[in-house]
Amino acid sequence: MKPIEGNNVEDGEVTERTERKAWFREKTISINRVKVVIFEAPFDAKKEDEVDNTGMRVWPAAQVLALYVLNHPETTRKCEGILELGAGAGVTGLLVAKSCGRPAGVVITDGEHHVLDLTRRNIEANFKEDGRPTCEYLRWGENVDEFKDRFGTFDLIMATDVLYCPEALEPFFMTAKQLLSSKPSAQLLVSHTNRSYVPHYKVRKAGSTCGFKVTDIPLQSIPGCAEMSRATAADPRHPMLQRMQVFRFTLKASVIKGDPSP
Repeated sequence: MKPIEGNNVEDGEVTERTERKAWFREKTISINRVKVVIFEAPFDAKKEDEVDNTGMRVWPAAQVLALYVLNHPETTRKCEGILELGAGAGVTGLLVAKSCGRPAGVVITDGEHHVLDLTRRNIEANFKEDGRPTCEYLRWGENVDEFKDRFGTFDLIMATDVLYCPEALEPFFMTAKQLLSSKPSAQLLVSHTNRSYVPHYKVRKAGSTCGFKVTDIPLQSIPGCAEMSRATAADPRHPMLQRMQVFRFTLKASVIKGDPSP
């Protein structure tokens, strides 16, 4: 498997090549001169064998959160462990792993085994065997203690557009709460697309109920978002950018001190 040569790919640009036999499209994504090769299911591809391919596509929220983290290197500079939840193709985790200089300290997870096969392929396309991110199965609310025993807690947890089902809110935030370190600087970063069934206010409320403080990060404050919006204007997923918000969640002081109530 030979990645597309990315030397001539400018920041914000995407080059594409479809692998018809394997059903996947190969693309190179560049943000702040950090480049990754990604395989994804084409946006117009039909599901094969009734497999849900939602997590096998690159959605705008992944690139938006990567833009934020890569433009704020202090976010990862002193992190002891970085975790991505519901990573799908793994765009955000891969870009952050390349930029932070400690890819082996990044754990990229998803709760669907068929999606993880693609995630592993993307990791292998971007990293040598020594010092690459870890790819692991993790379904929110299930066997989280065992996962924590293996990997410990994380100073940074990321998730991109994973809260599109109301019933996912509580297990997502409780899982993040268990795995986020108790350091005052530890944070959960979530990029979310506003939807009628899971609007922004429900995400804020669920986070607060589970013991988090929330801070909104407007898209217009993230360098590169306006350029990305213009560059992807022809993409059918483009309207999502207009409904997106990045949230920073930190543990409430009472949770850090061990008070069981949020």
